[in-house]
Amino acid sequence: MTGKIHKLSLVGNSHSFMTEAVKKAISARSDVSQWPFAILHLVQAVELSLKELLRRQHPVLIYENIDTPRNTVSLVQAMARIENPAIVGITIPQAEKKKIEVARRLRNQIIHFEFEINEAHAMGKFSEIFAFLVYFQGRYLKLEVENILPQGLLESVMDIEKCFAELKFKAFQRIQDENISVEWVWACPNCGENTFVIQDGRNVCFLCRQSAEVSECPQCGTSWLTEDMQDFTDLIDSDYDEGRVSIHNDYGYAWYQACPDCIGKVRDDIESKRAEEYHHWMEEEEWYCRRQILPKR
Repeated sequence: MTGKIHKLSLVGNSHSFMTEAVKKAISARSDVSQWPFAILHLVQAVELSLKELLRRQHPVLIYENIDTPRNTVSLVQAMARIENPAIVGITIPQAEKKKIEVARRLRNQIIHFEFEINEAHAMGKFSEIFAFLVYFQGRYLKLEVENILPQGLLESVMDIEKCFAELKFKAFQRIQDENISVEWVWACPNCGENTFVIQDGRNVCFLCRQSAEVSECPQCGTSWLTEDMQDFTDLIDSDYDEGRVSIHNDYGYAWYQACPDCIGKVRDDIESKRAEEYHHWMEEEEWYCRRQILPKR
């Protein structure tokens, strides 16, 4: 007796994960424990969709090593190949890439670590990645969502979008009710909405309730997300020996971090000072050389 065989194409597999993700998300409305499975399935659907675009360019592009086609590319590697002008050449907006990266890390956390999730955050993350997947498949794979999901599931997932929209409305309403000035409200690094409040050091999103560390730029004094601060230790003249760091020249900087607005000016300043010191050193060396070869008067 021959066993049953179930075979799916790459894009068919993506649609299968997408469908299961939506089913889990709908179930999560009454059972919050279903959110992790909804996100797991959805991120997998995104990864498979990216691979499908690569496969359409050339089947070997879905593999990590095209000379030894064994393991397929990761989500990160797939995005890099898609953006490579020599391969596909599609530009994925930075905001979208950041959302996908957050979702990827969330998936890894679900799989590999202890896990705790906020319902609003999970709903928001699902909503934005689902929207990206619908857009990506429609534009680049020419596959519309209404031809992938049964009508009942599509209507139900749109209800979840409405629920998220209501949560967003309430977040904006709270910001208004608490008279929080626009200067204290940023785009949330997790959900991307303009609901991240830094007033009074709260540093939390009023929508997805995710917190993030905020730092003051040592160079200009403005506030930035700590993850956006850039390190320039590599420009400081120093030696590392047996666990100790010896600073030879800090070029006048006490803290070796700068915000995105300052980092370019800091690097130019250090390079200018380094060139000036080198020029001064060369002049001194030339002066001493002349002293040694010129006869005494």
